Amino acid sequence: MKSPLPIIIAITVLLATATVTAQVYKWVDKDGKVQYSDIPPPADAKGAAPKKLDTRVPSNALEVPSTSGKTAADGKAKKDSKTPAKDGPKTLADKAKDFDKRRTDEADAAKKTAEIERVAKANKERCTEATNFLRDIESGRPLAASDEKGERVILDDAGRSAQMDRARKAMTESCK
Repeated sequence: MKSPLPIIIAITVLLATATVTAQVYKWVDKDGKVQYSDIPPPADAKGAAPKKLDTRVPSNALEVPSTSGKTAADGKAKKDSKTPAKDGPKTLADKAKDFDKRRTDEADAAKKTAEIERVAKANKERCTEATNFLRDIESGRPLAASDEKGERVILDDAGRSAQMDRARKAMTESCK
């Protein structure tokens, strides 16, 4: 039989943490700076009385927003929460939507960047190939090409000139 001691300790720790609460005080010190502390302020602190801040977490703060923008604790239908007041705090649903939008925007930006890099790499390769091909054509040595039947044919001056034009066009398009 296992010892019940670990279970008793776990229950004791859980009950002890559930009853712990903290008080936070806010006041202005003699230098005019706002101070926060869990100890009451000194008697010479500015301000009428120390303000005891509420540090409890609201019961609905940890709820996951539904797709409709309303939480289960709302109970009553609220006005359109898609457009919060400009000065008012954002709801948890609005924060979740903002987060999703930022994540989608970042993914789109990453895709665009990857596409730009892919195109730049392809252009660089095409530029290198066109430059090398033009150098081979201008070297004057005999060049062969395949005709419509797939047979190898040595290029004449007209064919060489057409290939030079093609290589120069590829270079102007991809070597920027």
